[in-house]
Amino acid sequence: MERCSCCNARLSGALTCPRCQANLTDVVSSEQRAQHLLEQAMQLWFAQESKLAIMVLSKAISYKKTPAAVIFRDFMVRQSCSKVLALLAQYKYKEAQQTLTLLRTLHPTHQLLVQLQGFTHYLSTRPYFS
Repeated sequence: MERCSCCNARLSGALTCPRCQANLTDVVSSEQRAQHLLEQAMQLWFAQESKLAIMVLSKAISYKKTPAAVIFRDFMVRQSCSKVLALLAQYKYKEAQQTLTLLRTLHPTHQLLVQLQGFTHYLSTRPYFS
């Protein structure tokens, strides 16, 4: 943390603001927790634990929405969309819906996720003709 969240004074690594005397221990701790969770989410993602990675990244973003977390979130969404399409091609609608619901916890307003969820719902409710 470079600046005080209360008065915007430069901090130079201090946990108490030199200008307004605000105690920033919890804020700094929250930033560190967010960074740790982001690193853990990346490790889980590359270990093929995508569902757990999504949950951990969602928690990291709830602590602090850093540029790195947003970039990784967008990467995960792009990668997961192709997996969802593969599930739809295999008629695995329930699994596709679960994956999309989980992804939307990361980015509720992502246009492609919203459209894919609507399409998945449509496919899962229509009668199947062989």
